[in-house]
Parts: sequence; C-alpha cells; structure tokens
Amino acid sequence: MKQSELGKKILELRKAQGLTQEELALKSNVTVRTLQRIEAGVVTPRSYTIKLIFTALNYSSYDFSELKPEKRFFAHIKDKTQQLYKWVIDLFNLKTNAMKKISILSASTIILSFILVVFTSEGKAQKSIYEKFIPTNGRGIVYLFPKEFRNGGYISNTKDTADYKIGKYLVQEYKHKIFLNKKFVTKVLEGDTVVLDKGKIAVRQSYWQFNSSPDNGIVYFIPANLKMDNYSHWGDTNTMVVGNFHFREYNHKVFQNGTYVGIANSGDSVIMKNGNLTILKSR
Repeated sequence: MKQSELGKKILELRKAQGLTQEELALKSNVTVRTLQRIEAGVVTPRSYTIKLIFTALNYSSYDFSELKPEKRFFAHIKDKTQQLYKWVIDLFNLKTNAMKKISILSASTIILSFILVVFTSEGKAQKSIYEKFIPTNGRGIVYLFPKEFRNGGYISNTKDTADYKIGKYLVQEYKHKIFLNKKFVTKVLEGDTVVLDKGKIAVRQSYWQFNSSPDNGIVYFIPANLKMDNYSHWGDTNTMVVGNFHFREYNHKVFQNGTYVGIANSGDSVIMKNGNLTILKSR
C-alpha cells in the first residue's frame, strides 16, 4: 500500500465510523496534526503510529512490512544507485555534449581534491587536539586532562565522589555535579566528556534535553544520536516517541514501551541510557 493509499484508507475508515480527526487522534493517542499529515499523504509515518491508528479503528488487515524503515531505505538506495550508474555512464560518453561533460569531469576532480585536503587537515587537527590531553574514565564520564600535568597528580574514587588532583587543579564529581577547586561548575551525565583546558572546565554533552511539560517540571535527557519522532500532550498525559522507544508520563508515573519505570516529580531528571530509562531524583 503506497503512502497516498494509506492516507486514503485511514480517511475512509474514519468517516465510515463517523469519527472526526480530533476524536480519532484522541483514541489513537497521536496529535491531530500528525493524523492530518498522514491522511494528506505528506509524511511517512512510523509503523508504531499506524498500528495505534488502525487499532483505534478496529482494522487489522494492513501489511506493515511496507512501512519497515529498512525496506524503504534499501529501496531508496537501489533507486539512487541505478540513477547514479546511468548518469556516470552517460557522463563518460563524450559523443554528445563533449565540452560540457569535460567541464563537469574537470570540476569534479578539483572538488574531490579539495575535499581530500580538507579531511586530511581536519584529521591532523583532531589528532593534535587529543595529543594535548590524557584521557581518564570515571564512573561513565570521560575526563581529558592536559598532558603537562602527567606527573604529580592523583585520582581518588569513593562511593559518591571522584577526586582528580591535576597539578594545581582539583576536579571533583559528586552526584553528577562537577567542581573545580571546590567551586561548582556544571552538571554532567554518564557519557559526557569533561575537558580541563587552560584552567577552565568545558563539558561535551552526549545528550539533548527536553522538558515534558511546564506543569510537571520533569526533564528528559536523550542520547544525541536519537531524535524525537512524535510528542503529544492530552490533559495529564504526555507521550513521546524517540527512535524505537515509546515513553508515556501519566500523573508523574513514567512508562517505557508500556512498562512502568517509576515516579518522577518536579525537578527530577529522566535519563535514557542503553535503551533504558533511569530516574535521577533532584533531592
């Protein structure tokens, strides 16, 4: 079933049951905007979203294999590869538009050479950056300390505190808080990188932050390689789809893919690590 046919099918079933878009969106737990775009055929929905809609419509005859990301991906790659192959073969056929094709080949050679020079330079620059530091791992956090302080330092890890004495600097981590010479600097999470450079602390974050709703005051931290595909808010319920994961927050109770995780109150953080949610209490 093509995307336009999918939208038509949902529209047909919805009208046959006398439902408005708002009513169907509420029953299937998706936003009205998402339903509108699916029915109009302007978006490619996730199979999970389509299952929610068809379940709400009591329809179970749809072939979800056509919506699988890997199938769409490989079909797209195959089509683009065929187009590229035809274009390259035609490009080297100098019997037609010879001067134009020679110009294209010359320009492509120059661009390719420029890209190789840039990547080589970036590789050297990246290498020189890490040559300046000594990497140290501590409780899921990576520390980069200047090599000039290679000698004369010490590391102490206790139950709730990590101390790193590097030359004249004391870097400490206590309950996801970073201190430099006993002064609070910032918060960190597992997977982040803490860099001590020129007497200052910088943090390279591996998460992006999302507030579920202004009323609840709960903060979600999602790995940087994942994006949010859908979010909806109905009354006291928030639902989020991130990658292949479905989160629901109801009356401060947090669920992941339908499984209860725990209670998160205002100020608490919900952190996604290795595909699982962890609630970090603010107090």
